[in-house]
Amino acid sequence: MLRVGIITCGDYWKKGCPGHQAHVLCFLAVEKKEGPLGGLPGAKIVSFEPCPGCPGDARLEIARRMIRRDKVDCFVFPTCMFLANHCPTAKAAAKTIEKELGRPVLLGSYLEAEEARRYSTVILKPDHVPSLNECRRLLLNLNYLRLLCERKTAPASDKMSLTSFLKAI
Repeated sequence: MLRVGIITCGDYWKKGCPGHQAHVLCFLAVEKKEGPLGGLPGAKIVSFEPCPGCPGDARLEIARRMIRRDKVDCFVFPTCMFLANHCPTAKAAAKTIEKELGRPVLLGSYLEAEEARRYSTVILKPDHVPSLNECRRLLLNLNYLRLLCERKTAPASDKMSLTSFLKAI
């Protein structure tokens, strides 16, 4: 197993993947074995941390910490760092990490770094990942079912589990 540590952009850490609003695309790249990260045989993401901000001087220390704490074998600077040349210091930081720590740094996770430079954002909508509105709807439905379950079984001692209630209807 190849232990992978992802050092992502601090800006996108707060917002999520550009165009997707969640930190999922790197994980999907591994799961679906697509993109540069998915092409690493036996890759498993064991650490995921944000860069504290521009100019990104702390990335070397983050990488050292990942090696100590999570025993990372390889680092990835995800695609979001390269969209429209978002992080102009990423390539230099990757070379520094490789030189100082002797661990490779992959540039790009679900798109190659050079390809990502052409885009300002990448909107990927995987089939099995629901949109934000779908998540809200599913959560509201679950809360409504839970309410119905509690109303149907008034005495506390007779409360039915949600899974039993779902099987009953």
